[in-house]
Amino acid sequence: MKILRTYVLKEHLAPLAVAVSGLTLVALVGNLVKLAELVVSKGVSLFDVLRLLIYSMPYLLTFTLPIACLIAMVMAFGRLSTDYELIAMRASGVAPAKLVLPVLTAGLLISGGMLALNDRVIPETHLASRRQLKAIGIKHPTAYIEAGTFIKEFEPYVLFVYHVDRQTLFNVRIYEPQPNGPTRTIVAQRGAFEPLPDRRGVRLKLYDGTVDEWNPEHPGSLYKVSYRTYTMNLITDSSKGRRLGKKLKEMTFKELLTERQRLTAEGIEAMPASLEFHRKIALSCATLVFVVFGLA
Repeated sequence: MKILRTYVLKEHLAPLAVAVSGLTLVALVGNLVKLAELVVSKGVSLFDVLRLLIYSMPYLLTFTLPIACLIAMVMAFGRLSTDYELIAMRASGVAPAKLVLPVLTAGLLISGGMLALNDRVIPETHLASRRQLKAIGIKHPTAYIEAGTFIKEFEPYVLFVYHVDRQTLFNVRIYEPQPNGPTRTIVAQRGAFEPLPDRRGVRLKLYDGTVDEWNPEHPGSLYKVSYRTYTMNLITDSSKGRRLGKKLKEMTFKELLTERQRLTAEGIEAMPASLEFHRKIALSCATLVFVVFGLA
């Protein structure tokens, strides 16, 4: 009986390995296009991009592994049934439940591993990925900037760029809200980033533009100053030494429960923390559920 159980489990290994590899590769293709653009167009090092790719793999496994288990179940028992091996086993007096039990046990063990993955590994990789993106943003600011969106990482400035071509910014708008007056606006036809010597920020050089300055002698009025070259230093939160706060998806089970208790005690809606907690448990148990579906 032990030989039959081992044989049935081995029949699942090859389809499972192929399915996990194939599905994970397909899931990575969508990220590869963006990451390749960072290397080719933005000048980001290949090592930094590979780290981002590795950080995304544990999260992808939470989706690809349950589906791969279902595919392996269908393929393995389908072949055994097609070759009449299941009929031969039942004719020899082997109960079907005894053949199914090791597969269910394997599914339960994989779900236990997924539980540990969702509790420990994935929160850390999510946080590490965000830190890596921040580091890339400091070394290669153009990789962090997306044309057509407001960039609020360089407080107190708000940047808006209409077009980005490699390391050059075109049609730049920079807004600096003033506490006692109208917003200061800087306009430039083009600009480029340069790293500061201390690596605690970046220098933005603007070319051919104007600055709308507030006239303190006449409140509510502005005057426009034209320039050929304008230089300004930009400091991000991460370059100031501030630690990144954890988002809900970057918390362990224990941290989520603590966060839910804190929010409830402060009278704040704690539903998002509860949803994230149960979502992680559901994703962990998905493997066992898909194994059961495969048996059905």
